Amino acid sequence: MLEYYIPLAILAIIVLVLVASSIYIVKQWEKVAVLRFGQIIGIVDPGLHFRVPIIDSVRKVDMRTQTIDLMGQSAITRDNISLGVDAVVFMKIEDAERIITQIIDYRNAISKYAQTAIRNIVGQYNLDDLLESREEIAIKLKEEIDRLSKEWGIDIARAGLQDISLPEDMKRAFAVQAEAERESRAILIKAQAELNASTKLAEAAKNMEDPIALQLRILSTVNDVSKDQSNTIILALPLETLRAAGIQGVASLSAISKANQQSG
Repeated sequence: MLEYYIPLAILAIIVLVLVASSIYIVKQWEKVAVLRFGQIIGIVDPGLHFRVPIIDSVRKVDMRTQTIDLMGQSAITRDNISLGVDAVVFMKIEDAERIITQIIDYRNAISKYAQTAIRNIVGQYNLDDLLESREEIAIKLKEEIDRLSKEWGIDIARAGLQDISLPEDMKRAFAVQAEAERESRAILIKAQAELNASTKLAEAAKNMEDPIALQLRILSTVNDVSKDQSNTIILALPLETLRAAGIQGVASLSAISKANQQSG
């Protein structure tokens, strides 16, 4: 009897292994290509699926957005300045079947082509234009990579320039230029302020020709300097100014003192 059950047990184990291997789960962010005798017979969506053991095989494809970092890419501008460019590419697989049948290592292929595209695009710009047109260059980079990747079922969602590294001598030159521009703006601002001040002073002098305005200005000045009670204020003013200001008593007293000195 034992010899009879041993083959049945072995057969049952084999069947269980085959059934277990025929079941597979596709995650929500994946798509799976089912290959039968090496040929794709279908693309399955997320969920629980079955396959024919031994005959069928599966290839999973991640459909989420992926990033490729392009760090320290050397390039030369149109005015022959060598610099380094750091960029990033965001891509998403649109066609799982084509990504399996059209390309072996799509990430490496996209990376290599993006490096070439960066050098070609940077070479079309002078350094000043390059620094001012980063967004435009990023759009050109995206379009250039997208033109090739569409054949592989990949969509380039976005490309961006993270950093542009300049040589040390160029950094010093830009620093000197920026400092000169700041000094130039400061001189212009100071000159404009002096012009405005002189205009206001000229208007004030014209207003002081009015005796009433002059009197108000004198009284305002006296009020300002007399706030500190510990100070004694002595104002030496010409008689004409006192008369023009309307301070007749002081003016008369000054005239009498002057006549006495002359008679003495």
